[in-house]
Amino acid sequence: MKKLSILLVLILLITGISAKSQNGARFPLLRERILQAKLREIKLKLNVDPGTFEKFRPIYLKYNQELSEIELFKLGRMMKINSDSISGEQAEQMILHQMESARKIISIREKYYKEFKTVLTPQQILKLYQTEAEIRNKVTEEMKRRRLNRQ
Repeated sequence: MKKLSILLVLILLITGISAKSQNGARFPLLRERILQAKLREIKLKLNVDPGTFEKFRPIYLKYNQELSEIELFKLGRMMKINSDSISGEQAEQMILHQMESARKIISIREKYYKEFKTVLTPQQILKLYQTEAEIRNKVTEEMKRRRLNRQ
């Protein structure tokens, strides 16, 4: 069951990432299903009671919304660009954009850490961040695998 849940999250996230990259508002129902799958995985990993989860859920939804407004896919693109193929000005703009995005992420994390602490222990918050990283890593690996299979 756990493997099925993780696989479902991966499939939904991968589909959602490509849907978002094409048009962020194009598939709102898909994005909602992805978010629900992500919340189920987080609930499972954090092992919280239903009451605590109901307090946590609206905070997490706001946190997730704020993070989703940052164009994270552009950050990854920066690492793949051949630095010799762009101008110094373009490189500088990319670097400045990356630093601004990193500041936004840190600001959001600091803000919501305080809110998460009202319903979760620091250990659970750490587990939340670890779970999000695991999901991102699994999605990245699955995307790489699918790209290789298409070639």
